[in-house]
Amino acid sequence: MAKQKRQANFELLRICAMFMVVVLHWISASRALPEDSGALDGTGAAAVVLESFCIVAVNVYVLIGGYFLSEAGFSLRRVLRLIGQTLFYTLLIPPVLTLLGVLPAAALTDVYRLWSSLFPVQSGQYWFVSAYVILCLFSPFLNEGLRRLDKRRLQQLLAAFLFFFCIGKSLSPLQFATDRYGYDFGWFCVVYLTGGYLRRYGLPFFQNARRGFLVYAASALLTAGAELLLTVLAARFPGLAYYASVPFHYNYLLCLTGAVGLFYGFSGLSVGEGMAERLILGASPAVLGVYLIHQQADVAGRWFGWINGLTGRLGAGWSWEPERETALLAGPFGGLLEIGRFTGLLLLQALLVFLFCLSIDWLRGRLFLAARRKEKG
Repeated sequence: MAKQKRQANFELLRICAMFMVVVLHWISASRALPEDSGALDGTGAAAVVLESFCIVAVNVYVLIGGYFLSEAGFSLRRVLRLIGQTLFYTLLIPPVLTLLGVLPAAALTDVYRLWSSLFPVQSGQYWFVSAYVILCLFSPFLNEGLRRLDKRRLQQLLAAFLFFFCIGKSLSPLQFATDRYGYDFGWFCVVYLTGGYLRRYGLPFFQNARRGFLVYAASALLTAGAELLLTVLAARFPGLAYYASVPFHYNYLLCLTGAVGLFYGFSGLSVGEGMAERLILGASPAVLGVYLIHQQADVAGRWFGWINGLTGRLGAGWSWEPERETALLAGPFGGLLEIGRFTGLLLLQALLVFLFCLSIDWLRGRLFLAARRKEKG
């Protein structure tokens, strides 16, 4: 989009959504969720609450795309730029890791690895990029439908899509054969169309930012409550094992309502001109790079170990003062201390990874911009 059309409040939302994505990956790596650890303790409950507030991130990202791109013309350059940015990391990171001694030299001659790096969209190396690129290629047809359908027809179409992709699966204790948990192009189209509908007609219920944030918070808390309850029930009734995971699917109904609420909450924010606006607009183009770097196939499984070596291990065993902390954990507030430590360290680690990757892609963007200016000059 043209720079003058970028709105700092939505760019800030994009930044926050990507940080939430990193937090989600960190929660998964910590194996603190009850479905991973097998027990619902204090840190497990804290992980569930964090996951519930962050699970909306992907829907928010696609919702922003639908809101703005539904009014924009199709740009093949935008798609090629996304693919080029992805290729930059899939092709560059393995040689860098080899020079650092992380990967063996033989990895660079692995035909399957090289082919996957050359075709990251088709190989699904980044599931989000694969789904989003296809969404962008289909966007002219989606935009044309948004323009031609009247409000009532569009509402009927969205209702049908939501029932098929979202509402039905949210209520079903058994998995549908067509359900991909929202990790697919089909669900992205539904969210994109929802963003386009919000752009054209809005929702009268959301008259101020406060109401949007309340819907987001309520959706997250209800998701956490549903997950905690289902986890307890699934321990007694194994047949509910699948349904206990549904609240953390991207096409779960409360995940969508939470995303819409957060979107409207940020839509009412005002970011005045000044340093804050410049920082937001300067950082937002690099947020996709955060995902591409920390989820690259050769480093995705290594980040957790690397950052634990820097800050201390997430979870039991991390301590700057082992004897003092052991005594505190044995005290009456030991459980709360453990929950606070887990939550604080997890957010700190996620923030460090986020800022590191953001800085790398910001630098890449500056270098590419300088190269283009030199070429034009």
